[in-house]
Amino acid sequence: MHWKIPVPNTLVQGPQTRLELQAFCAQQMLEAAAHLSQAADRSQGYYRTACILVWPWMHQSEVTVFYDRDYYLSFLGQANGLSPASLSDRLSLKVPSHFVEHGHDVTQADDELAVQWWCIGEPA
Repeated sequence: MHWKIPVPNTLVQGPQTRLELQAFCAQQMLEAAAHLSQAADRSQGYYRTACILVWPWMHQSEVTVFYDRDYYLSFLGQANGLSPASLSDRLSLKVPSHFVEHGHDVTQADDELAVQWWCIGEPA
């Protein structure tokens, strides 16, 4: 189950956007994920929430609830592949204390810019 960022794409990506606006939107998504995490009924099985932030294509970002550990790990990974880089540092985000941040380069050969997936969410 996932929810895409509910804003026009021109607001959060492209030459007309501002870093402050991208950071604001990312922070709101993190807060939504944190609320979902805190509201979870853990007695019903596996449940993890995370933000998948796609940089620089923020309009592709989403808040996701994962019900399968292996599927979640396919997004989160075992480690931060872009360490020591941190999108939360770059955007000055306040990451919930129980969340982890892992970034991965997902740039394709025909991409004009480097593309990164940042999974910021509960540990697997």
